[in-house]
Amino acid sequence: MSTFLNLTNELLRRLNEVQIDASSFASAKNVQALAKDAINSAIREMLQDAQEWPFTFITYEHTLSAGTNSYSFPADYSKADWDTFYIKQLSSESNTPQKLELITYDQYLSNYRSIEDTSGNGGQTDPRYVYMTQDTKFGVSPIPDAAYVVEYRYWKYPADLVLHDDVSIIPDRFKHVVIDGAMMYMMLFRSNEQSASLHSEKFENGINTMRRLVMDQPVNIVSTMIQRSSSHINIGLT
Repeated sequence: MSTFLNLTNELLRRLNEVQIDASSFASAKNVQALAKDAINSAIREMLQDAQEWPFTFITYEHTLSAGTNSYSFPADYSKADWDTFYIKQLSSESNTPQKLELITYDQYLSNYRSIEDTSGNGGQTDPRYVYMTQDTKFGVSPIPDAAYVVEYRYWKYPADLVLHDDVSIIPDRFKHVVIDGAMMYMMLFRSNEQSASLHSEKFENGINTMRRLVMDQPVNIVSTMIQRSSSHINIGLT
């Protein structure tokens, strides 16, 4: 995987601008600072929520708390695979490890909430169902009576690269796509719409190729970047 410094300098080479080193990376100014922002902007575009890239798909274990039925996702959460929620066997309990059945929040309210309110011990036992709450957490039912471990998979949305040795989540074989996207943003900053349009097309084609290669499904990427005057486009550069 490429570091933030590697990607930034590759972009600066394409722009025929002075490159930077690790010692000056944090204090970069002018075009070098804009190049850093352009790299992050390109990666953000590639990792938009609709893109379920396999390299952002991870397995996570969440320890439940007795008496609590709703839980927050990790900070880098983008989208859950609700079919993967699985409660593991707890050595101190006699629960059976099993896949949690997905239900809607309305189903929870209609069919299970009242059981929790009226059953002995608040209906607490090992959970059998999972649902998305109205505040975008995940809920389990029945309410757990012990610290069960739930395993699930989700697509993460990594934070922006910051340090010179931060590593991009984009596989190295696709770093040219990152650079094409970053070139598009730099050309927009320079008000060179013709060059920006050219790099936008290369960027979109690169994303399509990535999806065919790693997801085996073509997709039409609709550009939102070269459809209006650049003066009205938020290119994410600071």
